[in-house]
Amino acid sequence: MKEKIKLQLESLVGSKLNNIGRASNLFWLELGERLSIIRRGRTIELSEYALNIQCSWRITKENKIVVASGDLYSPSSDWNVDKEDFDWDVQGNNKFDEKIEYLMRSIKEPLVVEKIDSDEIGGLTIFLSKGFTLNVFPDISRDDEYSEFWRFFTRGEDGFHFVVTGNGIEKDFN
Repeated sequence: MKEKIKLQLESLVGSKLNNIGRASNLFWLELGERLSIIRRGRTIELSEYALNIQCSWRITKENKIVVASGDLYSPSSDWNVDKEDFDWDVQGNNKFDEKIEYLMRSIKEPLVVEKIDSDEIGGLTIFLSKGFTLNVFPDISRDDEYSEFWRFFTRGEDGFHFVVTGNGIEKDFN
């Protein structure tokens, strides 16, 4: 599995990290060249590559965790316990949203993928410029159809999805 992952993701080396965000607890990254894509009759700008992560992950720099998957479930620093109940899924409410916004504002030039590494159980390490590292580590033993750890996909005419699950690797061409 390790070599298949590295081979599939080697196209990311040299790619710029354009955007980071979340949809509920799914962490996503957009990388590579910007493309104009027609969706539902509208032209939108998207990156050529996307990585969706649904297992534990962390971004580190110099032996310090900058932001991690557990930050989704902690309130942001401006949350007021006396005024409101904490709902982690509301955009802007949690520590992840706060830290990602700060990270994206503080880097002057986009981070670039320098190297990819993997392991035999679907773990992934992406080494970025400026000393940043993204570690993705599957953290459940489930191996059914709902055990997707992460998904790498390309956009455009020759798009495909490369999915790492508890059952191994799945590949789907559009």
